[in-house]
Amino acid sequence: MKKLVFPILLLFSICMFSACSKPSQEYIVENTDYAYMNNESHEELQSKCEDKEQIEIAKKIIKNSEKAFKTSLQEASNYDFGACSTYCPDESVLKRSENIDLSIEYMNTKQDSDSGYIWIKYSVDYYDKAGEVICGRHDAVARWEIKKDGSEWKVVKITEAY
Repeated sequence: MKKLVFPILLLFSICMFSACSKPSQEYIVENTDYAYMNNESHEELQSKCEDKEQIEIAKKIIKNSEKAFKTSLQEASNYDFGACSTYCPDESVLKRSENIDLSIEYMNTKQDSDSGYIWIKYSVDYYDKAGEVICGRHDAVARWEIKKDGSEWKVVKITEAY
């Protein structure tokens, strides 16, 4: 009987862990050193992309990401913002917000056939009815890793300093 208890417990544990485990996270948000992100001599920022098609793709991705800043975290599952869902504010912030001041500045991009990156600098402020800032972030530099999914590009990883 004692010989059977350990294998049964082991099998039970394996079944429990496999049933409770979540699928691997498709999108990643990574924090890094502030000096790394804001170092203007960063290698990827040294040579600017001259390819108009790549720049246009990057600017389209940036434009699409603006929706994430204006959609609550609770509603984000209704949309596919990719890793940009991390920019979705809490519903309470949006309910109290009368105005949202958002700017996303394109810095650089590089794309190969189905992957690449975009560097951006963004600022966002959420204002209440009295014109007071509820919350915000200023001059945040971020590196977005992008991948092509069929005919659509998505941000799959965000690296920035917090």
